[in-house]
Amino acid sequence: MTDVDSPLALVLSGGGARGAYEVGVLRYVLGKLIPRLGDSARPRIFSGTSVGAINACAVAAHHDLPDFAAGQLAERWRQLSLEHIFRLGWSDLGGLMRWIFGSARDAGPRSLLDAAPLAELVRSVIPWRNLHQGVSDRRVLGVTVSATDVETGHTVVFIETEDESHRLVSSGDRAIDWTAVRLTPQHALASAAIPIIFPTVRVAGRIYSDGSLRQNTPIAPALKLGAGRVLVVGLRTPKPLSAPRAGRQDAEDQRAFSSPLYLFGKLLDALLLDRVENDLANLRQVNAALHELARVSHAMPSSLAVALQNAGGGLRPVADVFIRPSHDLGSLAEHILSRPSVRARLSGPAGYLLRRLGEAAGRGDPSDMLSYLLFDVEYATELLQLGERDAAARKDELEEFLVNPAVAPVREAVS
Repeated sequence: MTDVDSPLALVLSGGGARGAYEVGVLRYVLGKLIPRLGDSARPRIFSGTSVGAINACAVAAHHDLPDFAAGQLAERWRQLSLEHIFRLGWSDLGGLMRWIFGSARDAGPRSLLDAAPLAELVRSVIPWRNLHQGVSDRRVLGVTVSATDVETGHTVVFIETEDESHRLVSSGDRAIDWTAVRLTPQHALASAAIPIIFPTVRVAGRIYSDGSLRQNTPIAPALKLGAGRVLVVGLRTPKPLSAPRAGRQDAEDQRAFSSPLYLFGKLLDALLLDRVENDLANLRQVNAALHELARVSHAMPSSLAVALQNAGGGLRPVADVFIRPSHDLGSLAEHILSRPSVRARLSGPAGYLLRRLGEAAGRGDPSDMLSYLLFDVEYATELLQLGERDAAARKDELEEFLVNPAVAPVREAVS
């Protein structure tokens, strides 16, 4: 089996400022492994949602470079500072409240964070013409970006590909719409527009928000484009399930659990919950079924074997490697925020909000809201380094997976 028969897909998740971790993984895989492993190791399908959509488009657009410009992307992530993104002053709070209650002024704020610096990264770092050329030349088999249509609540998967057989495909899920497009910065920004944190984005006359609301890790679009291998990068650390607490909560807990920050943090966690474990478990279950079918088909009458294979609807084994943080990114954000150098940069409403989030995390708040919002050079640097270390720790497995398309290993137990 060759890389043509089993093209490699890069699948990237969403999670705000946590996106720097993905870039750390990419800096190792695309920058250090792939240049010496040959063409079969190079991804040709790129699928992302939320901040993962931005990262996916960025590396896809540099398909003609040995390292996909992963180092350049990492440096730009380090430049996404909080003072640029969180531009609200105390005088803007009144306008923000008017927007929340439905009476916003034309020039007033419409989100907590200013998307302009992120938009500048999307427009300046991503050479969109080169992305289109790569798709046209079929060096890139396809790029997908997932967003949420605010009016319908449907996930919309925007696909750029030259493969006509995959255009406007249906997954059988009526809540997912597939649209063939020529991708633009607006599509990537729409995918990353976390509700309330970033403003909604208009694309072709419709309003969109973050694609993570229904599809945080877009494995299915990569499979629709024919991926035979998927390298998936998640942004959540598996946490052990604790036994449900019974009995009455004390007054302090009740006040904490009823606070707007706590409730919004839990809501954000629910919206951006990474479903990659379920997707990978389903993928591996199908792989096991197909393997067993191939094993027993030799002992069956040929007509029955063919009927069983046809009933699979063209299913095929798909190899995967799943990389996710080895340390909790929420706890890491809390630790970074405690540094005097970081707190010295926090002023105005941004500083007040993040300090409150840090205090809540210190009291045991399990939400990850702080880690979504902490666009800071020190946090980004730590995430980049962690992503690179986590990928390097899987070096042997990654090399086998990237070099040998016929290998379909199970790299990590999915809980």
